[in-house]
Amino acid sequence: MKKPITSLMLFVAVFIATYLMLCYWPGFRIKLYAPPMEYFVESVKHMVVFKALVSAVVGLLAAGIGSVMQRRAK
Repeated sequence: MKKPITSLMLFVAVFIATYLMLCYWPGFRIKLYAPPMEYFVESVKHMVVFKALVSAVVGLLAAGIGSVMQRRAK
């Protein structure tokens, strides 16, 4: 029962990290002169579907690699 929880936690952590990295990647950066919190919120909302798909793929790859490594360690 420990494997699915570890894989899920790894997926969530990598998904969030990848999504936030895409928000500030120079090609995806928005041009907005606003207070920092408003800029952050708008960056997260900009191109949501694309960023979510890319983040999901990277998260699934990380969780899959983590699962494979965990099985080989036994």
